[in-house]
Amino acid sequence: MKIEITRQTGRSRLTCRREDGSFTSENLGPDFPIHDLAHYVVETKFDLPDGFYGHIRSGMSIQELSDKAVIKKLGMGSWLAEILTRNLQALTSGACRPEEYLELVEWEIASMGEVDIPAMSLPDILEMKAQLEALAVRWDRLRDGETLTLNFYTQASTKLPTI
Repeated sequence: MKIEITRQTGRSRLTCRREDGSFTSENLGPDFPIHDLAHYVVETKFDLPDGFYGHIRSGMSIQELSDKAVIKKLGMGSWLAEILTRNLQALTSGACRPEEYLELVEWEIASMGEVDIPAMSLPDILEMKAQLEALAVRWDRLRDGETLTLNFYTQASTKLPTI
């Protein structure tokens, strides 16, 4: 699936184009799309088919995934992706240190019951942080009307994720 985040004056636009030619698209608002980029990093790193982009790839729309009633029914895989993503944002913003990332993830997931956290090491965490920071630099260099394009694939695909 192609993920396209287009920079526009005062906002950005997320478009996801599936392999079958269908797509979903939505304005993201005026903020930097760090959350959407963090989802990409986490979901490709840990091959999470039940995360935000995995659900879009399977046919859901961005609008559906913004509906609180739908979100509540998505299952633990979606919550895992969200927690990993949120904490990667915290790490990148300086709100936590790399050594604290896994501890924060475990703390959040502890109240949720049976959720398997992917195995990860400090080098994995540093790699995710570096990848998100590199995507942020690429985004910052875009001018209005330009698009950051990412390829999203899970392990079921024969292609590897690229940035």
